[in-house]
Amino acid sequence: MRTPTFRSQCFCSGFAFVASLSVLPLDFIPLQQIENRPNGLAQSYTADLQSLHPSRDKTIPPIPNVSNRRLTPSGANLIITFSLSMISWIQLTFQHHFRVIFLVLLAVLIVSFVFTIGAAPGIGGADRQVQARTFFDLNLSSPDDQAKLYVDANFSIYLQSGYQNFSQDQVQEFALQRYGALYLAKQLNLPVPTEDQLKEFIQSVRAFAGPDGNFEASAYTSFRDNLKLQGQFTEADVNRVLQDDYRVRRVNTLLSGPGYVDDSEIAFQLARTDTVWSADIARIDYKSFAPTIEPTDDELQSYFDANAFRYETPTMIDVSYIEFPATRYLAQINLSDDDIRNFYESNPARFPKPATLDDTTTPHIGTDSLDTDFLAVRDQVSAALRYESARRLASQAAADLTVALFNAKPSADAIASFVSDQGMTLSDAAPFAQSALPPFLGGNRQAVAAAFQLSANRRISDALLTSAGAVVLVWKNPIPPAPSLFVNVADQVRTDYVDNEKRQQFVALGQRLSSTLKSQIATGTSFSDSVAQLTDTNGAAITTVSCADFSRREPPQDFPFAASNSLEGLNAGDVSSMVISGDEGLITHAAAKVLPATDSSNPRYEELKTPLASYNGTATATSAIRALVMSELGIDDATTESE
Repeated sequence: MRTPTFRSQCFCSGFAFVASLSVLPLDFIPLQQIENRPNGLAQSYTADLQSLHPSRDKTIPPIPNVSNRRLTPSGANLIITFSLSMISWIQLTFQHHFRVIFLVLLAVLIVSFVFTIGAAPGIGGADRQVQARTFFDLNLSSPDDQAKLYVDANFSIYLQSGYQNFSQDQVQEFALQRYGALYLAKQLNLPVPTEDQLKEFIQSVRAFAGPDGNFEASAYTSFRDNLKLQGQFTEADVNRVLQDDYRVRRVNTLLSGPGYVDDSEIAFQLARTDTVWSADIARIDYKSFAPTIEPTDDELQSYFDANAFRYETPTMIDVSYIEFPATRYLAQINLSDDDIRNFYESNPARFPKPATLDDTTTPHIGTDSLDTDFLAVRDQVSAALRYESARRLASQAAADLTVALFNAKPSADAIASFVSDQGMTLSDAAPFAQSALPPFLGGNRQAVAAAFQLSANRRISDALLTSAGAVVLVWKNPIPPAPSLFVNVADQVRTDYVDNEKRQQFVALGQRLSSTLKSQIATGTSFSDSVAQLTDTNGAAITTVSCADFSRREPPQDFPFAASNSLEGLNAGDVSSMVISGDEGLITHAAAKVLPATDSSNPRYEELKTPLASYNGTATATSAIRALVMSELGIDDATTESE
């Protein structure tokens, strides 16, 4: 039985009160004592009541004057009788003369209690609605629209860059700007690419490029094969993303315009890349640098306290898994010669012809009717096709199990027995962090990411492909990061403290050596002699390298890149501060500096003008789309940049 709400109680009480005015007898009307009422007024009330109620005239005695004296018990009874008479008069007057008004008031009272206090259960919806976050024609509060935005963006990032090692903030910014460009493409009615345009665009996609950066058909074929095996994306998905990326590029081209560049920009770039230098470099070896560092217990404890976050155990996940090895399904694979031949023709780059030695002593037998390249690798092709077919069967079996688990919905404790009834084994895995690659996942980093998406509300993963077949993960519980005790990581803390202190002392050494070299060169001592005279280096080995007549555009083969950057702010005779590159510190001496001509008389002037204009155009397009996105999100772009 449901407990009445406050509103329903108020409504019932109000209704009962109004109804009582017309239906309750006089004997049950609530009474209030009346003090110091004028007797004349009471007598007039009595006369009125007698005219309305002649049958009750004997029950209404005359009311004496009670002013200015204390009521006796008998006087109180008279006042009570008066109260009854007054209320009866009001009641009868409403009944005889104001029946319609009473009904209207009753209806108003009912409506006000039902609809003004709050939403009643069963009348209207009391559920809260999530506020829409409009972004062009998307609602960012909708899971479906979020998936539409970010899934395609992640796929586009992989296609355009060839890898997916990007932060969440970078992915979000790319996704928003990509969709902003697509929205502009729709507004501008830019068509999807034709088949020839799409083919040309595919050849510029970095994910399909070989080691030399050019399009490689084998990379494209391998991508399509993996796409079929993984089953996460269809060819229609790939085609849609590629078409959208083509249109995004068209929008960027339109916004870029012809590109503009100022003469001062060209002059700056010419001076930066074409200045001819002669330089000496002192290379200070970090590994041989051996200062004496003996930290006290207090110093170690202080270092640990200041860097406790570095010694926390990372967030980990504890899962079980059901394995579907491809080898279990090899016996079910039957291949025809046509299957093997078709697989070879679809993947010729995967099966190069084995190298053979020319044998001039063996007579040559003509094989014009046979494909000698195919026959040479037929066994290899057959084994590869058989194994990939077995992986597909393993993936299908894993998918079937996930469907069975979804339909049965066993409890967490009953999953193991359910899996056992299916003839499979639920194995426990050691907890692992998101940066790890557990062996049972076969090096599939996407499977690791899938494991961390599981929760108490979604215990079973999809079927996940591995190099050995397929696997289904079962969530057990997360293991949050936890701080470590100093005593448990004392050795690591000491190692980190010594490394940090050594690095700081190495930086201080570089500052001291740079200052010393500047002073000695100012006295006319050569750079090499100045380096040879350096002392108190705590064992750091120092070597010198000299290079003459080179530019940053065409540096010497053994010239360190970090030293090349140091040259930019130097004049002839200057010595740079030490910069650290890998396991060495570099101090650069600008022995000579010859600036190039920075006007149109330099042949390189026009050569640089085109790429600089293109760069400026791209920056303009990016800025325009970013401003559009910020405006749509209601964010002040200037405020964002200042932060």
